[in-house]
Amino acid sequence: MPTSPLVRRRRATIGLGVAIAAAAVLWWPAGEAEPSRTPPDLGRQASQYRSPPNYLAWIPGGWEDPGFRSKIERLDALDDVVVVEGDTLWLRRTEDAEGKLVDDPRGPYAFPIDAFAVQPSDYAPFVGAGVRGRLVAALRAGDAVLGSHSARLRHLGVGGTLRFQTGSVRVGAVVPDAAVGWSEVMVGRAVGRKLGITHERYVLAHPGDELTRAAWKRIILPFAEGDGVRVEIPGATPYVRVASGVDPPILVKLAFGEFAAILHADHVYLTIQPSWVERNIVTTQVPLLGTVTCNRRLIPMVRGALNEVVRRGLAGLIKVYSGCWAARTVARSPTAPPSTHAYGAAIDINAPQNPYGTRPTMDRRIVRIFERWGFNWGGDFLIPDGHHFEFWRFPRSSPST
Repeated sequence: MPTSPLVRRRRATIGLGVAIAAAAVLWWPAGEAEPSRTPPDLGRQASQYRSPPNYLAWIPGGWEDPGFRSKIERLDALDDVVVVEGDTLWLRRTEDAEGKLVDDPRGPYAFPIDAFAVQPSDYAPFVGAGVRGRLVAALRAGDAVLGSHSARLRHLGVGGTLRFQTGSVRVGAVVPDAAVGWSEVMVGRAVGRKLGITHERYVLAHPGDELTRAAWKRIILPFAEGDGVRVEIPGATPYVRVASGVDPPILVKLAFGEFAAILHADHVYLTIQPSWVERNIVTTQVPLLGTVTCNRRLIPMVRGALNEVVRRGLAGLIKVYSGCWAARTVARSPTAPPSTHAYGAAIDINAPQNPYGTRPTMDRRIVRIFERWGFNWGGDFLIPDGHHFEFWRFPRSSPST
């Protein structure tokens, strides 16, 4: 059971949820202010689902030590802890509760699915009381649990079937996205191993006493093996999951359309179904950069940001256009989800001056302009990617300049 400081943290988190709901109405910052990092489309979920005060930790690529899970579970400083596995699964077919076909991408194509696996009993303390029982019961029964956005995208409910390239699983519950870490599919560890989910991606914990971010990081650092580690305390991020600072794949799909693809033999590059490319990817002219190839829904954001760069007299700071649409996985990893570049939902600028993994030199005035137009800057990522601007949310109206 959480101690009284954690109870106080839970109350603070509830208060933050109310603030997030209010901020969603007026999220554009004024002047050079930092943009509000509130998640889109929470709506009723934000007001109805209450998560426990969960502490989060993750590192790029996940923990490779096979004994990591047992080591961290033995820490006296943590009352509850769960290690969440995650990998991309490839979905070939779905059927409803009556066995009727719902979706089939045809031929060699399949949908990339952001999938997590947990030990049900370990995960239970980290789920809101209102949905904990049915989520844990479904996982223990060997069924899958879908987040509500994933269920909407899949047109599936309880009793439906997901047929992956590596095996099939029945849908046992549909819950708020936050209850499954904004994944598309969550299963128990035993089922996950059969489907091919093997990498330890992130940790959730309840410490015995309330911790500052620095104190929580000190607990996790010995397990990071020299890698950078990202930690979050309750209420600090809308997405309590691996890659907590970017939109989860399910929200990128809802914004730009889901594609089916073939993963190449190198497990890095993709061939996306041509019909999706024809509907969504366009080549056009934009200020300063010239010809770009992006998702048609990103183009107004790109144009808006670049027009503002020109109006503010900052055009000379844009040196090189380094790409937008590229059909590949995140960080070219074989187990990661498709990059936002695969959706045409990210644009790279001034890459020679801002190499991946180095300290960014991008002028902060450029960064603020792109953030006002709905972009998330890669220079803030755990491994800096200073030339990278990816979709965060669509602007509700043109930002004031």
